[in-house]
Amino acid sequence: MLKFVILHVFFFIIIIFEFSNGFSDYDALMKLKASLMVASNTSEILDDWKVENSHCSFSGVSCDENFRVTSLTISYVPLFGTIPPEIGILNKLVNLTLVSDNLTGPVPVEMSNLTSIRFINISGNVFNGELQGDIVAGMTELEAFDVYNNNFSGRLPVEFVQLKNLKILYLGGNFFNGEIPEDYSEFQSLQILGLQQNELSGKIPASLSRVSTLDQLLTGYSNSFEGGIPPEFGSFKSLKLLDLGGCNLNGEIPASLGNLKMLHTLFLPFNNLSGEIPPELSGMVSLNFLDLSNNNLTGGIPEAFSELKNLTWINMFGNRLAGPLPPFIGDLPNLEVLQIWGNNFTLELPQNLGRNGRLLMLDVTGNQLTGPIPKDLCKGGNLRLLILMDNDFFGPLPEELGGCKSLTKIRIMKNFINGTIPAGIFNLPELTMLELDDNNLTGELPNKMYSQSLQSASMSNNWITGKIPQAFGDLPNLTTLSLQSNKFVGVIPEAIFNLKKLYEINVSDNNLSGEIPASIATCVQLTSIDFSRNSFIGEFPRGILSLFNLYILNVSRNQLKGEIPTELGHMESLTVLDLSYNQFSGRVPIDGQLKDFSDTMFSGNPNLCLPQTAHCPIISTSQNNNPSIPASKIMIVIIVVITTISLFI
Repeated sequence: MLKFVILHVFFFIIIIFEFSNGFSDYDALMKLKASLMVASNTSEILDDWKVENSHCSFSGVSCDENFRVTSLTISYVPLFGTIPPEIGILNKLVNLTLVSDNLTGPVPVEMSNLTSIRFINISGNVFNGELQGDIVAGMTELEAFDVYNNNFSGRLPVEFVQLKNLKILYLGGNFFNGEIPEDYSEFQSLQILGLQQNELSGKIPASLSRVSTLDQLLTGYSNSFEGGIPPEFGSFKSLKLLDLGGCNLNGEIPASLGNLKMLHTLFLPFNNLSGEIPPELSGMVSLNFLDLSNNNLTGGIPEAFSELKNLTWINMFGNRLAGPLPPFIGDLPNLEVLQIWGNNFTLELPQNLGRNGRLLMLDVTGNQLTGPIPKDLCKGGNLRLLILMDNDFFGPLPEELGGCKSLTKIRIMKNFINGTIPAGIFNLPELTMLELDDNNLTGELPNKMYSQSLQSASMSNNWITGKIPQAFGDLPNLTTLSLQSNKFVGVIPEAIFNLKKLYEINVSDNNLSGEIPASIATCVQLTSIDFSRNSFIGEFPRGILSLFNLYILNVSRNQLKGEIPTELGHMESLTVLDLSYNQFSGRVPIDGQLKDFSDTMFSGNPNLCLPQTAHCPIISTSQNNNPSIPASKIMIVIIVVITTISLFI
């Protein structure tokens, strides 16, 4: 009898426990599955959520010893649909993670029943509507709340401040508007506050500095605040990351930020900050990443920054900074990235730059820097981007660059670099872009090139001599070849037209001769050809007629002859054509698009008749098998005959 009573009590407890409000955790999960649509090509997702299976064995589900769901994790799968109100039945849920599942709709108010929840991450979805503060007000155990990158709108909920255990709050990447609530200065345990990429306005509350536990503050990008950076932010006790980029801040950078001894990241780019960089920022002794780019800062880089031994990343591009680049920049032991393009820095780069063996990226474009290129930029074998264009550098390219196997891009256009190009550059295994235009480079190009990665090679407007190497044909991924305005001689190597990916070639303004190879027809990806200002001979290269993707063709100022093929007018993609100043003859065809090109595209061909020319003597002569004898010659014959007859009379 006792066993019978105990058994009934047990089942009664189970019924009450499992079927509160008529639904169990199992029912809630099945309602969730029913509210979701699974892409047909991924039907195996949630496939084990079946009647015959225990809900605690469902994929993404974890339970406690009482078979209550404590964790629900379904992320990065192509689901569509909404969260049903029945989610509120899972009141023992501790972790809810539904990241990047294409979920939409508002967050159901029934989520307020999740009073045991500690971690919520529903980022990367399409949830919309207002985020009602009442939903989170009762989640007293909540430690992390992440809704980054959704479509929530309305005001920022102030109820989060009531959650004494909340450490992480990501509300960025939405459409929240209005001001940051002053109440947000009352968080007791908050470590990370992410409000970036919203539509927030007003002033950034200086009172946020009272959140003594804050490690990371992110309020930038797409927000549009009034005023500047609160000087009070220098009193944060434990701040490690401060990102206020792209949010319309103005005024000067507060010197008080130098008090942030634990700060490792300071991002202030894309604002309207002005004035000089405060030397007091050298007090941020833990600083690794400094980004002050795209502002209106003036002056130079403070000498006091030599104390920032942990600096690995310096972005100051797009300002009005000027003066010499401090020599200590080359002494920073951890420097990996230096981007100062678009300023007015002068004199030389520190010659010891790169000797720390850690340099990854150097971009000093658009300054007034001069002197030689430091030879140790790739001493550690890590340099990937070398961008020095639009300066006044002179001297040769360091031979060491030819051995820098980590390089992916070399861009040194518009300088005064002289000497020959180091042969090793054309063999670098990772190099995709080589741009050396508008310099004073001389000598010949190497006869061996075997880079498997090089896509763009541009060396225009230099003084490079010799023949164009056949070795260009050994660069299988080359798409762009620009050699115009040099002193190349000889013919175009046929090997170049073995390049199946080549879509642009420009060898104009050289001393090239011979015929344009018929093998150009095999280069079917070509979209742009410029062979102008050379001494090419022969008839129009008929191989070009097979290039159906071609939209630019310029063979002007050569010595090409013969008639213009009518098929040229049927190249539908051709939009730019220049055949001027050659020796073409006959009448310009009017087939297809040829009738739409300006007459100037055919000018300078003395034996060529335009379509509207009524009489074309050259054609008449060529088509007459019995050409008429000029009248002057007939008159001479008649005079001779008459004179001869008169002698016998």
